[in-house]
Amino acid sequence: MKITYNNTTIGFYGKHILDLIEKSPYRITCEKKLNIDKDGIPKVVVVSLSGGCDSASALYLTAKHFPNIEIYPLTFQDVRCKWDALAAEQIVKFIQKKFPKAKLNDIFIDKYDDLDEATYPKAKHMIENDKRYKTCTLTQMSKINQLDEGNERFMRQWPGCIRLDGMTANPPIDVRMKFSDYMIKNIPNFNFTDKEIDRVRGELRRDNPNKPELTYNVYQPFVNVNKKFVADIFRQEGLMEELYPITRSCVGGANQTNNFTEWCWQCFWCYEKAWAFDLQKD
Repeated sequence: MKITYNNTTIGFYGKHILDLIEKSPYRITCEKKLNIDKDGIPKVVVVSLSGGCDSASALYLTAKHFPNIEIYPLTFQDVRCKWDALAAEQIVKFIQKKFPKAKLNDIFIDKYDDLDEATYPKAKHMIENDKRYKTCTLTQMSKINQLDEGNERFMRQWPGCIRLDGMTANPPIDVRMKFSDYMIKNIPNFNFTDKEIDRVRGELRRDNPNKPELTYNVYQPFVNVNKKFVADIFRQEGLMEELYPITRSCVGGANQTNNFTEWCWQCFWCYEKAWAFDLQKD
């Protein structure tokens, strides 16, 4: 099927997935191993939930339009901070209540520790050898690696399943440049290196025009649209009053967020969400 939000139309499951498989360099492997019917509908979908708007909207639309897909949501809890995982859990409960006929299972919560120094050699290797991650810190790269490994472990329970990932493209470069300028002027006692300036301009792995939405068994339908698309999903689907307040994108610490009860208004993710939803700081 096709979905249209923010005046942009994209494919969503069905023929879209079949077309992606046909064009994929992994076509033969996909056809042999993925459990997808002749109409392009997967039998089982694992949904990676961050607690944010992107993955929440991807899960919402899947449950709404494809109630016969067996959906297994998964999230990861920082061993030192529970809030993102709690948000993901609440998101699943909201969508289960909204679509009681959907085959949406309860969420599974795994854990990660991005301060575990045993994970740093692999993280360092990725930063130095994969240009998508060259602006990452060791802790950021450690988290990405641990989540990828956890997703793979979870998916082994359902051979042939697809993992739904809600990642979007970065905002336009002019928007990101304004944010880095804002950070430099407004965050006191922060000496920006060139790498840090690059990092506050978005994630390089989200900066890849016309990226394939399907990479073997990972499906990213929003990867070529930015968060304005997601914001319009929330508006058109009437989710601003109930689902939106549950979501969490901010990565600020306890001191910056009044013990995680409000936005920090200093991280890229706060800025991106405010830009996408046309919000202003009170």
